[in-house]
Amino acid sequence: MQGVIDSKSLFSYGKNMGLIIKKLRVAGDKGERRLQILFDTGASASFVRRDVVDKMATTLKLPSPQTYTLGDGVGRLRVNETVVLYVLIGGIEISDNFIVAPRLSDEAIIGANTMQKWRIKLDLENERVIIDKRMARLLLA
Repeated sequence: MQGVIDSKSLFSYGKNMGLIIKKLRVAGDKGERRLQILFDTGASASFVRRDVVDKMATTLKLPSPQTYTLGDGVGRLRVNETVVLYVLIGGIEISDNFIVAPRLSDEAIIGANTMQKWRIKLDLENERVIIDKRMARLLLA
């Protein structure tokens, strides 16, 4: 059984780019709001833009700064904060650490690590984000 988000009015999809952007509810310890989120299998981590997260959640300093290589293979993004955010996808609330970035072209990016952790699949042809309903159960391992 799967939770599927396929509302055409909520999607921006570039067939040439293979990207899905969705407007979803995101919550932190200070509040919540709807954000434009890019689902990007090419990004290893999940990111949120600094100006977006400030009023939503408390950020934490990383033990040491981290540097990420951008998609062009040349540019670099140096960061030193993280935040825990909760995102509602297809009726299922997921949570993960998001790296706080000073500048991003999108409000937030859900990267491959988060998608693998929560078994999120992208159906680019049909413009859908699919999450396994079994992920709604929180298990203690």
